[in-house]
Amino acid sequence: MKEKERSRLRARAILVFWVFFVVAGLLVARLYRVQVRDGAALASIAVDQHRAEYPVSGKRGRIVDRFGVVFAGTSPAVQIFAQPPDIENAHSTALALAPLLHRPAPALERELTSHSTFIYLDRMRPKALGDRIDGLGLLGVGTSDEPTGLRVDPQGRIGSTVIGFTGIDNQGLAGIEVAFNDVLSGKAGQVVEETDSQSRPLPFGRRVVEAAVTGDTVMLTLDRALQLAAEDVLAKTAAQYSARSASAIVLRADTGEILALANWPNYDPNRYAAFSQDSYKDRAIADPYEPGSTFKLVTATAAIDSGRVSLDDTFPAENAIDIGGYVIHNADDGLMSSGHMRETLSDIVTYSHNVGAAEVAMRVGKRTMAEYIRRYGLDDVTGVDLPGESPGIIDPPDQWYGSRVATIAFGQGVSVTALSLARAYAAIANGGMLMRPLIVREIVDPQGRVVRRYEPQIVRRVMHPQTAAVLLTMLRNVVKRGTGTNAQIPGYAVAGKTGTAEIVENGQYRTGEYVASFIGIVPADKPQYVVLINVERPRGLYYGGLVAAPAFRELAGRVLWREGILARRVATEARPPARVNTSPVQQ
Repeated sequence: MKEKERSRLRARAILVFWVFFVVAGLLVARLYRVQVRDGAALASIAVDQHRAEYPVSGKRGRIVDRFGVVFAGTSPAVQIFAQPPDIENAHSTALALAPLLHRPAPALERELTSHSTFIYLDRMRPKALGDRIDGLGLLGVGTSDEPTGLRVDPQGRIGSTVIGFTGIDNQGLAGIEVAFNDVLSGKAGQVVEETDSQSRPLPFGRRVVEAAVTGDTVMLTLDRALQLAAEDVLAKTAAQYSARSASAIVLRADTGEILALANWPNYDPNRYAAFSQDSYKDRAIADPYEPGSTFKLVTATAAIDSGRVSLDDTFPAENAIDIGGYVIHNADDGLMSSGHMRETLSDIVTYSHNVGAAEVAMRVGKRTMAEYIRRYGLDDVTGVDLPGESPGIIDPPDQWYGSRVATIAFGQGVSVTALSLARAYAAIANGGMLMRPLIVREIVDPQGRVVRRYEPQIVRRVMHPQTAAVLLTMLRNVVKRGTGTNAQIPGYAVAGKTGTAEIVENGQYRTGEYVASFIGIVPADKPQYVVLINVERPRGLYYGGLVAAPAFRELAGRVLWREGILARRVATEARPPARVNTSPVQQ
């Protein structure tokens, strides 16, 4: 019996031994797999599970005017977050946060009682607000710095359609902000830190930060003072005539630098979501329009520079002309402003005669007209460094049937942008050179070094210098005794041209809807600046000489004062009182 018991115990011991042996073998095999064969991979996985990596965007560079005045910069900002499991009283917490976040308390309370472990209540808010929230000592609510900071535009609406704005993640969405987004964004950095199983940073864990690099500064050609002046003039003019929109441009003729580029209405980039998308538009470069009589200088250029028309040539001073079944009229009721039976090209420009312009264009011919339109670049984009620029809308000469060449002569049947027309007048002012418009002057890195300088760029020669001089004289006559007398500035020589053109929508002219415009050159005895004013759909008066010319006079006067050009005595001719025309086509 004892022997049997002994055998049974021995067998049980052997069984237990082999069971433990097998288990130990399995454990050793498992240990080998974990420690040796897969050790490195599993260790890497473990590290990854307790490590968080996330990029840190560099602070956005500034946008400044030509003198360093800040249009757009970055200020400290915070993100406001909550951890619902840690909140003791969601109701009272929501009531405390609601007035600070400008959100309804019930909506906040629903978020604070959610099943999420972490939620953002707001982002990109001023640091001062974060300090106030931290000062409340609310359990489960905290703030952390926004690495990129908050984009702020201290000038508000001034220059907004040029500067543009950024989104919640500081990416450029409009204007210079999007056109130079890569330059302004800088270089991203990275943060690597140890975390717990809930991906929360360990209090004393290892944290490595690769610093982000701040973006470069974009220095514009704009002068903040002249930009403000342009927007002030536009706002007053638009209000006076109940206009739908208006644009203004101040251009340095010899370099192509844009000193002001204004549009009305505009918006505040700090609160862009509160404005309509239409207010974001840079109309001066994005909206082609029929220029009307300001286009007559293109016709005059083609006539004189090609030699097809001389200054002594005259044309019948007709009040109307039938071309291909289409009757073209002047503004006056049969009486020529020049008082002559025949008129020169200078008379046609000075008194803005459509019939005369049509006769000139027919003598010049459509091929030559098309060639000078191309030389002026009116059928293409100007190449300015801004997004959304539109080319002119001008059909090829093969499609100029019937009276088309005649109507194009006075700016009907073609569409151009305000900027392209302003640089065309700059070519007249600078002796015949077409310049690429400049909106950016320099790119400067965070250390103050100039990374890139934008130099004046000649596109091509449009006309002979002698032609430009003749055209400038014609434009001076327009202001002295023609349709532009309201543009006169005491003490200065002024040259310019009026325009009043019917608006085209869906291929049809809108009766009673006009664009009133004036483009001028100052000082005309030593041309330096081109100033353009466009007023869309003014009410009451709508002629370019009555609506846009006075606005030009005010803005050009501010330009001359700002640029330090002193007034001097200008010989003036005796002239009859300014007339009020009864038809827009005169202007």
